Amino acid sequence: MSDPMAWRLLGSQLAYEGFVRVRRDTYELPDGSVSEWDVQTQSDTVAVVAFTPEFDVVVFEQFRVGPARAVLELPGGAVDAGETPLDAGIRELEEETGYRPVDVFSAGSEWSGANSTRRKHVLIAVGCERIGTPTWGDHEMGVVRVLAASDLLPHLLGGDLSDAGEALRGLHVFAGADVAGALRDAQQRVIELLTPRLMPAPPADEWSRRVAEVWDRADEDRPAELRAEMAALVGERADGDPDALFERASVEDFLGEEAAAIPLYRAALDAGLAGRRRTEAQIQLASSLRNVGDASGAMAVLRRVDDADPLAPAARAFLALALHDDDKPTPALRTALGELAPHLPAYRRAVRGYARDLPSRRRIRAIAVGLLVRDGWVLAEQYGDIAGDGFLRAPGGGIDVGERAVDAMHREIREELGASLTDVALWEIVENIYDRPGHVGHEIAYVFGIRSTELEALARSDRIDVLDGDTSVGWYRIADLRAARVPFYPVGMLDLAERRG
Repeated sequence: MSDPMAWRLLGSQLAYEGFVRVRRDTYELPDGSVSEWDVQTQSDTVAVVAFTPEFDVVVFEQFRVGPARAVLELPGGAVDAGETPLDAGIRELEEETGYRPVDVFSAGSEWSGANSTRRKHVLIAVGCERIGTPTWGDHEMGVVRVLAASDLLPHLLGGDLSDAGEALRGLHVFAGADVAGALRDAQQRVIELLTPRLMPAPPADEWSRRVAEVWDRADEDRPAELRAEMAALVGERADGDPDALFERASVEDFLGEEAAAIPLYRAALDAGLAGRRRTEAQIQLASSLRNVGDASGAMAVLRRVDDADPLAPAARAFLALALHDDDKPTPALRTALGELAPHLPAYRRAVRGYARDLPSRRRIRAIAVGLLVRDGWVLAEQYGDIAGDGFLRAPGGGIDVGERAVDAMHREIREELGASLTDVALWEIVENIYDRPGHVGHEIAYVFGIRSTELEALARSDRIDVLDGDTSVGWYRIADLRAARVPFYPVGMLDLAERRG
């Protein structure tokens, strides 16, 4: 079937040939009229969004005769005859900048203009590292620069370069593509770039709009007014509505009643709170937990926020605060610097590296640990692969200033495993000194024999995830640990378990 919108080509002739080639086409339109059009016959081009291992963007600054000034552009150029856009992009990147990628994603192409035969292709290149100096052609010169990834979108949207359109389209195509390996890692960072961070999400409905208006005029000095306005709005929703629970929790939190806010936040999350509000609830719950002294609980909540979430940087900031409160100053600083590094105007790689290699503070630490022994089995926390260089440790943790060791034992089991103890007896006080790569530890350990209905009900084959970390707890047969010589800390715990168990 013919296209009723199609024009019929009557003839074509060369109109101009120079750096560009223009032909003049004569068309008959569907209404019978005849029209002439100048068409630029141009070869295809390719632009490369080139990310370094540090996730900076390689750009090329050169003079352009149209704008009559230097322009900070994406590397790229013409696709030569017989060359694929992928090969052309890799070649142009290396020729213009001296960089070569580890992997490349072809994000498609678009027309250059309504009167042009050119297709403008775009590639996303990752792991780009400088392997040599640029090899510019005749009349080509410029300066290779590196742009912070956080500055990429503002630069593309600034209107100062000719390949911004295909670059933006290519980034969006890449963000939704099925990729793996190095491309997958870069994809997560690109998704973060493309996700609005600073602008609050617009209200999705009339009820949300009215909730936002209440918060706009909220005043902590007029708590009764805020509670009354929000109660009226919450009353419009069904019992157990997650959004209503979240707003009730937020009111208590705003008014400094964290203890009242915490169960409401948990109820909202358990009821299926979704979208941006869910992440906000996680962050606000963690903040409330930290404010009431439960830093470990705050850490457990914040570690559930996905790295690709638009609010992930805020979650990391609160995680750094919780780590500091939990007497973990080095991980706190490492977390904060790791989040800050990508946004620095310079020295991003150095700061990221120094943060990663920060040594733990040398100090003597008082801890409370518990031994739960039953029928030749002991409950232990596993670090790494015990078939390799991993080890086991008695559950427990640090003793806070002003806290008795026995109280710390109860608190640590509650915070780490969500369990309560029915019996706690001090068995021994030991000094534990250890030296692992990058970390020397010195602890005075109060070792308690413990009983717990919840923990003793754990099946021998089951495990419990530690709430404020990335380890887990399970049962181990003492005889098997001895036979395999699995390290168990503090030193001497297996002997004590056998004697007292």
